[in-house]
Amino acid sequence: MAKKMTKKEKQQMKDKLIRCRRAYAERGAKLIVVTHHDGKKSAIANPKAVKAALDAIKVELDRQIAELGGDPERSGLNEVVRDWMLREHPEERKFMDDFSETVTFRELAERMEAGEDFYDILDSTESQQREYVFARLADITDKDYDHWYYTWLSHGDKAKYDEYIAKRKAVIKAARRRRKGK
Repeated sequence: MAKKMTKKEKQQMKDKLIRCRRAYAERGAKLIVVTHHDGKKSAIANPKAVKAALDAIKVELDRQIAELGGDPERSGLNEVVRDWMLREHPEERKFMDDFSETVTFRELAERMEAGEDFYDILDSTESQQREYVFARLADITDKDYDHWYYTWLSHGDKAKYDEYIAKRKAVIKAARRRRKGK
């Protein structure tokens, strides 16, 4: 049985994992050399395979860091959208070849509210990813999913946004009246 780590040991381990994750992010890789149990080595040089391997390493580092209490500098609005997506929705990996590796939820929210398009900001083409991200934005901001959806539709145009909200309220009001009438 493994001995229980002290608070100090946990913090040291977390700091080490965060430094390792930062090194991967800053340096990247073109070649991964693997040493097998028998001592022989092989290499991975295919760019897509290297990227997939680094993504898997990053996801595992994030998981271990979270297990040790998380990284306050990379949580909530400061978290990189791609990192969150790979951790929470790994099935999306095959659709994320061009997905931005640097945009945080904070940057995404600010840029969308300034009128930029979600798909352009993240280099995403998948509506399912948009839905996942808007749900996450709703969880970590004081604004609901519909706010992010209508912000996206209106491209930051306040008049269009207000029009969408007014239509939504009218639909909800009409639905309530129909229910009461039944």
